[in-house]
Amino acid sequence: MTYSGSPNSYFRQLPNLDYPSLANDRNSIYDYQSVKNIFKRAVMRDDIFNSITVFTKYSVQDDERPDQVAYNFYQDSGLDWVILSTNNIIHVRDEWPMGNQDFLTYLNEKYTSQELSNIHHYETKIIRDSLGKLIQPEGLNVPENHSITFLDNGSLRTISRLKSVSFLEHETNLNDAKRNIDVLKIEFLNLFLENFREIMEYKPSRQFVRDNLKKTENPRIISP
Repeated sequence: MTYSGSPNSYFRQLPNLDYPSLANDRNSIYDYQSVKNIFKRAVMRDDIFNSITVFTKYSVQDDERPDQVAYNFYQDSGLDWVILSTNNIIHVRDEWPMGNQDFLTYLNEKYTSQELSNIHHYETKIIRDSLGKLIQPEGLNVPENHSITFLDNGSLRTISRLKSVSFLEHETNLNDAKRNIDVLKIEFLNLFLENFREIMEYKPSRQFVRDNLKKTENPRIISP
């Protein structure tokens, strides 16, 4: 997630946490330091945000970042975290599609030219019987010696119809699959933000100060 001055940026949504200061220039053992509680997590409401009607299918373009997608849809790059969280993306480096140059660098670091052209696995091609009924779907990962036997017009037929997938094709397919994301429709954005902020609020406890602040125990203070 990029840093943004937007009031809707991710870190502005997180509640605060006061913990005992470790600074050398603190005034006393009673000094506290306020930080964002990055460990606070939210789970969105299933009854609303699991419905496909609230999302738009989108294919991430080459070198397009989450903040750019957020700006294109919401005119606010600070909402990149909405793009990521609604797609369950935690590790952007691994779960967001690489741009062309980054992808080439990744391939060159991982494989030799010969390895990229080697066969990674085999996949099925479509097979239909004489009536057009689907016998074998496309894209199943199978062994090199895979074949299928079926009854066609009263006769048994055995067919092997496969295609080889190279390491280059395999890596390209994996990267391209990450391009397919769901973008929350803008008419549901405010509801999403309200739900998120509600979840981020602290509940009353010994550490509770206010809705967006709690104070940790100070181990340097010994209770009588």
